[in-house]
Amino acid sequence: MRKLSLLFVLALLVIATGVRAQDKTVISILAGSWWYDTENPAVLGDDQLAAYQELNPNIEFDIRGVPFPELDSAQLAAMESGQGPDIMIVNSVTVGSFIDRGYLLPMDDLIASNGLDTSMFYPGLYSSAVMAGQVWGLPIDTGTRLLYYNKAMFEEAGIEPPTTWAELPEVALEMTDAENGIYGLVATTGERWVTLYEHIGMYALANGLNFVNDDATECVLNQGDNVQILQYWVDLFNSGVMSQDILLTGTGAEREQAFGNNVAAMYLGGHWSADTLEADYGMTYPDDYGIVALEGSDGSIASTTGGWIFTITRDSANPQEAMDFIAWVLGEGENLSKFTNIMPSTEAATLLTLEDEFYEPFKTLLAQPNTRHPIPLNPGLPEQAEVLRNVLQSALLGDMTAQEAADSFCQQIEGTLFQ
Repeated sequence: MRKLSLLFVLALLVIATGVRAQDKTVISILAGSWWYDTENPAVLGDDQLAAYQELNPNIEFDIRGVPFPELDSAQLAAMESGQGPDIMIVNSVTVGSFIDRGYLLPMDDLIASNGLDTSMFYPGLYSSAVMAGQVWGLPIDTGTRLLYYNKAMFEEAGIEPPTTWAELPEVALEMTDAENGIYGLVATTGERWVTLYEHIGMYALANGLNFVNDDATECVLNQGDNVQILQYWVDLFNSGVMSQDILLTGTGAEREQAFGNNVAAMYLGGHWSADTLEADYGMTYPDDYGIVALEGSDGSIASTTGGWIFTITRDSANPQEAMDFIAWVLGEGENLSKFTNIMPSTEAATLLTLEDEFYEPFKTLLAQPNTRHPIPLNPGLPEQAEVLRNVLQSALLGDMTAQEAADSFCQQIEGTLFQ
């Protein structure tokens, strides 16, 4: 009898253990390998996953980390096969195409059920995945851009650095000695995202100009003052303040190279550029260079933003559990500050990251009203960025006027915007 009782107890334990195992909820995530890589646990997301599991022992994670060049295609393939994960961490420049294809789940009801306060996000970042009043994703991080200027070159010339976009061309001309290969400004248009986010987009936002309308249903670059976005850069180029070869073929790295070798006095770049300047050229802030946010025509400052976005897919088996994890990461400044190595999407987390004084001007830009994506969320953004790069180069080379380039851009992107 005792033996039977013991066997009965053991059976109950086995059953109970099985029930507990079945009660586990598995949250699947598809993200970049810099967040999580099974072969390299010393990445951003590893500690956060472990901390969340400690608080929620019923949760398990099934994570796939993909290198950056393969991430968009891996996420697209997963969704097209109907095997999408619960969570995808999506590049903000491609999230519009995922929304347009119906691959993502609206998050409004899930946010309401969780109680996450979305007012904590910087407005420009929060809007990066909101369409027609619906929330399709929540921002994780971003970066802002400023003008870098070479202190030694400016001191030698006895010239003050510019503080406005209007002053930049004149100052760049004063700092140029083309016969000796010295240029006032270094910029590149050989890569679409650098062209849009670190050059012409910066000028547009600071001066209240637009490529498309706010709801991304109409191209407006060729309307009114907006064509000045292209004309400004055409005039800069024609004044001789930039190296033609670097401008037309450079993809980005040429900026730090020219600046670090003292053959360019200024360039536009993000805070991450400082690491390259120190590692490759021994230049440090504030001894060797300064940074400034250029003011627009009305005295305001602004920056472009990019970054990464938490989304929940239409294939998610556990959307509310996925939302709860996302809210845990984003809702507490300490959690989010450990989940990114660039600028977090909330003020609470930003205060805990990148604490050196160098980063303060970059952080100040995050809260500015016009700091956002230069082209609002829409499905054709990658294509639009490439078309924009091509027409700008045609205008720089004199094959088109700025107005003709703007007209061509609007004609070519017709059908790529939201209908």
